[in-house]
Amino acid sequence: MKAIIGVVVVVLVIWLAYSVFTPSDTGPIKIGFIGPLSGDAAALGQQMQHVVSYRIKQINAKSVGPQFEVVYEDGKCSGSDAVNAFQKLVDVDGVKIIIGGACSSETLGMAPLANEKKILLVSAVSSNPTIEDQGPYVFSFSYSDKLTAENLAKAVSNYKKVAIITEQNDYNIGIRDVFVETLKQYPNVTLVSNEVFPKGGTDFRGVLEKVRATAPEALVLNPNVGVTAETLLKQLAEIKNWKGYKIYSQFAYLGDSSRSAVGDFAEGMTIIDVPTVTSPDFLALSNAIEGEAGTLKDLGSYYTAALLDDVDVVTSLIAKHGDNPEKVRIELSTGSFKGFIGDISFSGNNFVQFNKAGIYVVENGKAVLQ
Repeated sequence: MKAIIGVVVVVLVIWLAYSVFTPSDTGPIKIGFIGPLSGDAAALGQQMQHVVSYRIKQINAKSVGPQFEVVYEDGKCSGSDAVNAFQKLVDVDGVKIIIGGACSSETLGMAPLANEKKILLVSAVSSNPTIEDQGPYVFSFSYSDKLTAENLAKAVSNYKKVAIITEQNDYNIGIRDVFVETLKQYPNVTLVSNEVFPKGGTDFRGVLEKVRATAPEALVLNPNVGVTAETLLKQLAEIKNWKGYKIYSQFAYLGDSSRSAVGDFAEGMTIIDVPTVTSPDFLALSNAIEGEAGTLKDLGSYYTAALLDDVDVVTSLIAKHGDNPEKVRIELSTGSFKGFIGDISFSGNNFVQFNKAGIYVVENGKAVLQ
């Protein structure tokens, strides 16, 4: 009789394990994705979609546990649109864990609902410093813009007159605010111009002339990545009677194609970001993704690596804990992981713990890490 009971117990344990890791009765586990699939930042969101799709196919092909299905929604780099996408994923698709948002506006817009409904948001690229205070269900594999802004301020600290031009969205305003505050540590520096233009602006001639009148020695360009950044730089290059200043910027101009329209004008530009990811395993994988789906130039090496790590960590924790956002959240918050971006830990924070900035200078059309 004891032998029969033992067999029953073993079978029951195996059945329970299988029911957690392979939910065949309900099909694949759905994961949400929210990013800008249309609009000025669409190239970023579409490249993110390519990375996620490629990696999920690899994971499903190798998995002996659950299969995963990603439901993609367009956050349009807007808080309100991201909220609509969030509600659709949760209420219609039954999603409990979301990779996103991408733009900081998307993540900040969704954060209150995520905490209220206990839906896990795991962004790969949102970087506004205020994400650090957005509650226990919000994470980002990105570095905080605090790192970028502080190093931008340090980079221009040898100039007497500095100006900054900023796009009106959460990502860029976050950089601007920390930059301006940090600049106060350098009493010999005067911020002569602090201009903001509307999100997705197309005509910058007026604001550029206004800044030119203040005669800055260093000019910080602070737009979002994509068409807006390219247009701003192009219109700046068209001002032929403005010379004698040095250009500084952030991730928006790290991709070499973002500066290609202005030729030699961008030579010497300094760009603050994080160090490029150059491990052979990562380069082989990113090259394979580009070979199948096209360029990742707007996403860049760090964010491509961070997104791959995001997908890998989230799916591994779901395989371990099932489609349970609370258990996944706890281990994500307290655990440590290995990834393409290095050792990954949140240590109870919203941002992955990362503190090393990269300084790039444009040389012969290429952003070269110094």
